[in-house]
Amino acid sequence: MPSLITPKAAAANETMSHEYVLGIDVGGTDVKVGLFDYEGQIVASDRTPTPSLGTPIAVFEHALRFGNNALGAEKTATSKDHCQITAVGLAVPGVLDQATCQLKEVVNLPGWLNVPLLDQMQAQTGLPCAVLNDANAAALAEHAMRNLGHQSLGLVTLGTGIGCGLVLGGRPHGGDHGCAGELGHIAIDFGDAAWPCTCGSRGHLETYAGAAGVQRRLKDRIADGVAANEPADITPREIARRAEAGDPDCIATIRETAAYVGRAIGMLCQNVDPAVVLLGGAMTFGGPDRPTGRKFLDDVIAEVRATTLVQVGTQVTIDFASLKNNAGMIGAAKFASLAAQIDHDAHH
Repeated sequence: MPSLITPKAAAANETMSHEYVLGIDVGGTDVKVGLFDYEGQIVASDRTPTPSLGTPIAVFEHALRFGNNALGAEKTATSKDHCQITAVGLAVPGVLDQATCQLKEVVNLPGWLNVPLLDQMQAQTGLPCAVLNDANAAALAEHAMRNLGHQSLGLVTLGTGIGCGLVLGGRPHGGDHGCAGELGHIAIDFGDAAWPCTCGSRGHLETYAGAAGVQRRLKDRIADGVAANEPADITPREIARRAEAGDPDCIATIRETAAYVGRAIGMLCQNVDPAVVLLGGAMTFGGPDRPTGRKFLDDVIAEVRATTLVQVGTQVTIDFASLKNNAGMIGAAKFASLAAQIDHDAHH
């Protein structure tokens, strides 16, 4: 991971190599915490079930306790006398109000709605803090890894739902209402028979190209439905395996999914014109490691080029994401380091 702080700031602070950033990534299942140095190297990490912590304050207490313990171990191991945590970053799922740092919509995090997360975290830690959406945190981490500077990046996550983190001009972009990058809720079918979406609307990308939509389309494609000896729902992983073995229905379903995803990315590219768009999440049909995944990516790229201006579709780089499950934690730390830098500049 590249440096979390600018060379200018590092030169201005002789003890910067002894300073650390804490990144927290909260999900419905786990809370991931990482302690990073200012070269971007992870010093220690922890994963704890979210329900065992529960409230935001409990999460902050846990993260700070872990960070301080890890810092003590780092100080002993390196004989550094001035180790300290200088910033804390938090990545959270759901719709985050940028102005108040409150979640306005979130699934599987009871007690987190309308909580002033930034205020609570700063009161708990006494440090410069930053809060951002988890998709944007992951996008920021991928952006930093590629040293994209002021260029823009979109990270499209494919799974049960479809999300998109955005970094525009080198900064994460959540939008005025916390809904920027909700690619899963772009309408792709405006007909009367458009499938209903879980959000209450109809015809959205997530309905057709999220995991349940992929399974439904495969069932519809099989002439007599799923055979009696088949599981009720063939998972996307199994669809990818069967496609690789030559199953024509699975191959066609994956190609159709690529077309849906490619058209949505084309809309994103035509509006935002990013330098890079990445595909991540659990449903990339094998990703870069499997022929089916690589073919899926090729089909997405072809659809983007077919549906955008040549200056857009031929210049955007579309590839698979690299950082996987650690991306949110890394991005939270990166965003915190930016907040600390702004705070440092404001006082000097």
